[in-house]
Parts: sequence; structure tokens; C-alpha cells
Amino acid sequence: MNSKSIAIFAAVTLAALGGAAYTIMQRPTPVSDRIVEGQLVFPGIGERLAQAARVEVRKHDATLTVALKDGNWGLEDRGGYPVRRERIRELMAGLTELRIVEARTGDPELFSRLNLEDVTIAGGNSLLLTVKDAQGATIAELILGKRRVRTLANVPEAIYIRRPGENRTWLAEGNVRVDVEHALWLDRDILDIRRARIREVTNERLASNESVTVRRADPRAETAQLVDPPEGFQVDANKADELARTLEWLSFNDVMPASGLQGAEIVGTSRFVTWEGVTINARVMRHQDKLWITFETAFAAPAEPVQNGPEEIRTPEVARTEIEEAAKRLSGWAFNFADWKNEYFTRRLEDMRRPAEAPRPPS
Repeated sequence: MNSKSIAIFAAVTLAALGGAAYTIMQRPTPVSDRIVEGQLVFPGIGERLAQAARVEVRKHDATLTVALKDGNWGLEDRGGYPVRRERIRELMAGLTELRIVEARTGDPELFSRLNLEDVTIAGGNSLLLTVKDAQGATIAELILGKRRVRTLANVPEAIYIRRPGENRTWLAEGNVRVDVEHALWLDRDILDIRRARIREVTNERLASNESVTVRRADPRAETAQLVDPPEGFQVDANKADELARTLEWLSFNDVMPASGLQGAEIVGTSRFVTWEGVTINARVMRHQDKLWITFETAFAAPAEPVQNGPEEIRTPEVARTEIEEAAKRLSGWAFNFADWKNEYFTRRLEDMRRPAEAPRPPS
């Protein structure tokens, strides 16, 4: 190759290298997903989390899914029943702020000590968190292990984490709290109507065609009384008055769409009337060996509002607003309560009989 050929070859080579360099410079800079001590676990994830539409939490023996529908987050396996909004806000903020503190073990044999084993391992305690957008694309995915709970005011909370498929664990500063227990995502308190507000309660049992009513004759009466007891019937006053407590601190164990109870056995009904004009009708049904209760509400202003009654009694205007808000939580849903609360909804006349006194021993 003569000197002229060498010069041409060099020029062509330099031009090719220059073109390649220009092409590389025009490519978008790849985002590194390598975890580095001191950096955020998910740098710049805030904008993507704004597109989140699905949160999945998996344990070795359970899965919980929270999905976004019509602008509301709800539990997928509970028909979309709304979750507490603060749980979603806390989760998204936690993922945004989660920051690496230091590397921990890379030995898979030790992962279980930090609750970071694969969720496919039976008996494990790890949780696999996956956040997806509406198209099903994964926004964030992380195995969550033991939390280091803050004990001093200036010591932040921390949690052990691992990315699926990687053999490196990390201690991360922040609070990402998720659970597979559906009850921990829900606001389970649906009503709190105190005993003093109840004017009358009627329970009906359909199978035996039984009906029992307790009533407070006056707003200032201390207890509710059994209405028209049979002759000679000895009433347990506490049992009768307890019916007026049925709607106090009413918190459910489980929930499902009321439409899922089609064809279920109707056990009975309960009707509650307050001094302020609120009526709540409860229907008790048996479905798959559990009692489920649905509610309907109504309001009719009383002809004579209570004056100088117990402090628990609301004005009719306040009571109306309160029950309209409650109706939004109750309408379309069926609730399962603790057995002791279910018993209030199904209590019969015989259940309110005062126990016979034991005979006194001879002197």
C-alpha cells in the first residue's frame, strides 16, 4: 500500500469512527438499574407511579391484589371494595423515598434469615411486591423482608430488600409496609350508632315466624324494654337492652358484593329506628356457612325533634347527613361480622329469657 492509499484509508476510517460516535451520542442514555449504596432504590420513579393501576402482594400461600377502577382503589378479590386511601399514598411515597443503606448477604442459604427467600418457598415469610400500570407493565418489583423498627426518635425505619432473580440483599431506609391480609387494607368500621339514639329495634326470624321488639319509651329512659312479653315471661333486662347496642362500633370481618348472595337463605331481618328519624333495615342471609348482612337506610324527619335529650342524640339535620354518608359505604355490599355481633342481629325472644334461679340448699 503506497502513501496515497494509506492516507485515503485513514480518512475513511476516521470518518466512520466519527459517524459512529455521533450515532452513539444521539442514543438516549440508558437508565442504570444497578443498586448503589446511598442512592434511591427506584430513582425517578415518582412520575411512573402516577400511572400505577395495580398493586400485587404475594406470599408463599396467599396473594392480594389492589386495583384501580373508576378512580378508586379496591380489593380485587372482594369485588373492588375500597381500600383505605392512606395505604396507597403511604405505599407510593415509601417506594419513592426508599434509599439503600448498605449491602447485606449474597448467600441464598441465608436469605430466609432476613425473610428474603423466594415467595415460592413453602413456609417463607417474604413478600413480593409488584406495582403495574394499566397496560400491565411493571413499574416496580421488590422482595420485602424484615423491618427494622425505629426505637429512637432520630433513627429512621429500615427494611431488608432484594430484587427478584438477584443474589444480593440490601438494608434500605424507609417505610414500605404491605400485607396479604385484606382486613389490614380496609376501613372496617361502617357504623357507630350509640344505644341512646335507638328508639326501637325489631328482630324477625323467618323460619320460625318469630318477631321480637324492644323499645325505649322516652329518650331519657335508661334502658330499652321488651314490648308485649308473653304472660309469665321473665325478661333478662340486659339481654333486651343489648339489642339497642347492635349498631355501636359496628366493624366487619369480611365483605363481598351483595350481588354474590343471590339464592342465599334469608335467615331474618332487623329494623332499627332512631329518635332523629333514621331507619336502618338489615337483612341476614346464610351463604357458605357464614352469616352475611346487607343494609338499607332511610330518613324521615320526626314530627317533634328531641329536646334536652342525651348528648348522643343528633339533630335531624346532622343525622340525615350522617346516614346519607353511611349509605354510600353500605349500599351494594354484604358484611360478615363476629359471631357475638351476629347474635344481636338474630336474637329471639327465648334468647332474652332470664335464667331460672338455682334452688337454695336446705338450711
